Amino acid sequence: MDTPLDNEKFPQAKNLKVLVADDTASNRGMLEVFLRKLGFTAIMAADGKQAVAQFQAEKPDMVLMDVMMPVMDGFEATRSIRRLQEGNWVPVVMLSALSNDSDIAAGLDAGADDYLVKPISFAVFAAKMRTVSRQLMMQRAVVESLEQIRAISDAVIDGLITIDEHGVMHSCNRAACAQFGYTPAELIGQNVAMLMPEPHQSAHDGYILRYLESGVARMVGKIRQVIGRRKSGALFPLELGVTDIQLPDRHLFVGVMRDVTERERQARERAETRARLERLYAEQEREQELARTIMERQIHADWLKDPRVQYSVSATTRFSGDLIMLARSPGGRTFAMLADATGHGLAAAISVLPVLSLFYTEVARDVSLAYLVTAINAQLRGALPVGRFVGAALFCLSADASEVELWVGGVPEVLVLEHDGNIARRFASDHVPLGITDSDEDTARTESFQVEPGQQILAYSDGLIEAHRSDGEEFGPECLEQTLVVSKPEQRVAAVQQALEAHLEGEAHHDDVSMLLLTCVPWSESTEPAL
Repeated sequence: MDTPLDNEKFPQAKNLKVLVADDTASNRGMLEVFLRKLGFTAIMAADGKQAVAQFQAEKPDMVLMDVMMPVMDGFEATRSIRRLQEGNWVPVVMLSALSNDSDIAAGLDAGADDYLVKPISFAVFAAKMRTVSRQLMMQRAVVESLEQIRAISDAVIDGLITIDEHGVMHSCNRAACAQFGYTPAELIGQNVAMLMPEPHQSAHDGYILRYLESGVARMVGKIRQVIGRRKSGALFPLELGVTDIQLPDRHLFVGVMRDVTERERQARERAETRARLERLYAEQEREQELARTIMERQIHADWLKDPRVQYSVSATTRFSGDLIMLARSPGGRTFAMLADATGHGLAAAISVLPVLSLFYTEVARDVSLAYLVTAINAQLRGALPVGRFVGAALFCLSADASEVELWVGGVPEVLVLEHDGNIARRFASDHVPLGITDSDEDTARTESFQVEPGQQILAYSDGLIEAHRSDGEEFGPECLEQTLVVSKPEQRVAAVQQALEAHLEGEAHHDDVSMLLLTCVPWSESTEPAL
């Protein structure tokens, strides 16, 4: 065996399947080894009948066919394969120990493309397979090119007109006739200038002459937008590309035309739509700014300047569905509320709007926390549509800052923090969010507990712990609690904000994020907000 070709493979073999039909197992094994070394995939058949069945099932690219086989010989199998080709050429190479001219002729007459005599030399086999593969690839390339040309021709929707050096039209397609409103008989033999308005109509022959004399192209080889003239005299925008086909004895110019009337109309409509959308956007911006201003005026922001309070509200859009409210009652109690409406944006912000005036009005009346919760729930129950509700944490710090009354529904657990940031107590949500059910005795249920001076009450929305990067890793309760421990009491909300930004690595959070932290110390006259 010729070693230089032992490991030779060639590009044509890539992904090609070869059907091997031979009734001798050793021959099949040898041919499989040869084919594998050359990069082919082998499919085996032990007789002609199996070969035909494998051909139908596997759709091989080539066939190596033994002549003398049981059940069905190679001649009959080859004829059957030729009938199954369905227009696709599949090379068939006969393999036989019979080397007479008559045997070779019989194989070729049966439909084989080539003939190899056993025993087979690997060098000859490799050369033969290379030749057959190259022929197969060339044939497929030609077929593919013809199919592409046919597909392109079938898909042409542009106008095609050919003219000679004198501007006389020799052919035109259906699209060209439709564009200009003429029949082929009215165009062929006429000067193409009839399809142009002045001054180009009179000057067109001169354009061609100057190009033929100087070789300087004004239109040839370029695509330009020009004006066409229909049979009716109407003018329309036309995209034109001209190609010069230089034949041995003359020039033939091919013009490809596209009526861009519709495109121009759509461009005008797009411009008008863009201008209209810009006006609507500006109007929406003004309306949203007005809505934001109205909402901000309803929030008594001066109460939030209380030095005992730290808070943060970060919205995913201009409007936040999270809301922070704080107020002090005439009896000296401090009421705080963190509200988180379903969704985000303007729709969520509107959901919490009914709470604003009611919260401040009821606190000014020095009502109990239980009454305040019941009033807010009733207000939201009547104002919000089905499917809209508000999660909230409300707490009331006594005037001497020794006791806290708490209500939690539909938001993460409220934390009581020691001075060092460690968690003293946790209060999980034990109510449904506000606005879902009618108020009852359970709705008004609150929890009271004693606090030490300097302890802090922290409430936050689920947008904080559920904030995540694109890889899915959430900020989570652990990161929050670790940050609380390492931060100073007066800077804890700011520290959590910084930790969240670091965790997100510049990515935006996908939900509103809010925090409210109240330090449990009595209110003093020196810290009273100026209302």
